[in-house]
Amino acid sequence: LTTMTMQATTAPATTTVTTPPAPAPAPQPGAYSLDWRAEGTSFFDDFNFLTHDGNHGASHFLGSFQEAQAAGVAEAAASHAVLRAGSKSPQQFKRETAKIGTKKAWTHFLAMLKFSHVPHGCGVWPAFFTLGEGQWPFAGEMDILEYVHDMGSMTSFHTGKQCKLDPAEVNKYKAMPDANAGANLGEQYNCYTEYCDTCHSLGCAPNVLPLHTGRQWAEQPGVLAMERTADFAKIFFIPEAEIPQDVADDAPRPEEWSQWLIAHYPFGASAGCPDPEDVMAAQYFILSIAFCGDWASKVWGFSPTCVGMGPEYNATASNERLPIEESQQQCRSVDPLAETAPEQDCCTQFIADPHDEFGTDAHLKASAFFNISYFKIYT
Repeated sequence: LTTMTMQATTAPATTTVTTPPAPAPAPQPGAYSLDWRAEGTSFFDDFNFLTHDGNHGASHFLGSFQEAQAAGVAEAAASHAVLRAGSKSPQQFKRETAKIGTKKAWTHFLAMLKFSHVPHGCGVWPAFFTLGEGQWPFAGEMDILEYVHDMGSMTSFHTGKQCKLDPAEVNKYKAMPDANAGANLGEQYNCYTEYCDTCHSLGCAPNVLPLHTGRQWAEQPGVLAMERTADFAKIFFIPEAEIPQDVADDAPRPEEWSQWLIAHYPFGASAGCPDPEDVMAAQYFILSIAFCGDWASKVWGFSPTCVGMGPEYNATASNERLPIEESQQQCRSVDPLAETAPEQDCCTQFIADPHDEFGTDAHLKASAFFNISYFKIYT
C-alpha cells in the first residue's frame, strides 16, 4: 500500500491523504532479471517431492530426492536433470515415479524451461503446470504442458472466479481456438472451472493448432515459457534452433516473441473477467509423471496405440461399466471417480504389469522421462 503525507498550501493545518493502492506495473521491455534457477547437480535442491496423487491413478510418488535418486527416478548431472518413470512399486497396482513442486511461489514472472525430452507413452500422464496455494480451483491453475497416451497436449487455465476471455483479444496475435469448447457445450473461452458428473465447465484452453502429442514434443526440444503480468498470461514455445540471444544472455524480452506464442490469456482486456489479478494467486510450478487415473484410465479405449498394449480391451464393458470376470482375461476403461476397480482397469493393468507380460518396463524406459537443461524464473 502507498501512503503519501502532503503539506496543504492553503491552510495552516497538515492534512494526511491516503491514496488507493496502485496496480502493479507491467514489466518494461527488457526489465526482467533472473530471480531463481534450477540447473546442474543442485537442480532438485529447491523443489519439494510431493506424494499426494489427486488423480486416483497408479502413481507411487516418492517423497524425497534421496529416495527418488536411489530408485533411479531422479538424476541431476552438471549439464541436465532427469525425471523418469520408475519400477513397479511394492504397493499393489502402483509404479514408482515423482512429482516435484517449487518451494517458492511467484505472482508476476517469466518462467523458462529448456528441455531435450519430455515423457510419452501408454499409461503416462505427464504435466508441467502452475498451481496457486489454497482451495482448487480458486487460486488458479495453468497447465502449460499436459497430455496422456498418444493424445495432443494443450495449455488450459482453471479458476473458480468469474472469467470469460474476449475472443478478439485472445486471437489478436494468431488464431487460438478453445480446445475445451466441445466439452463446455460450445461455450468459448470460459475459464471458470467446476468438475462434477453434470458440469460442463472445464476451464478455457486457447491454443495454436495443431496440438502436438508427447512424442512430437519429445522430438522438438526447445524452451517452454510462461509470462504472467497484472493483465495477461502467455505461453511460448521456442524451438532449440531458434532460441534468441536475449534468452542466452539472461535478459529475456518476451514482448518480441510473438512468433513463438502458443496460448494467450488476456485477463485484463476481457470485460468478462472483472478481477484479472484475482483469478490467479501466487503460483508454484510443478513437474509430474503420473500414471492412469481420472483422465488416462477413462480414455484408454480412445487411443489406437494403447488399446492393444495390455489385456484384451472390452469396449462393451467399458461403455456400460460392466464387471469382467477374472477368467475372461480382459480389461475395461475405469473412471476412478465413479468406482474403484484397478484390477479391471486396462491402463492400471498395463502400468503395473504384475506378471511381466506386457513389456511395460522397456516401454517406459525408452520414452517416459523428462530431460531438462534448466528451469529459470525471472521477475
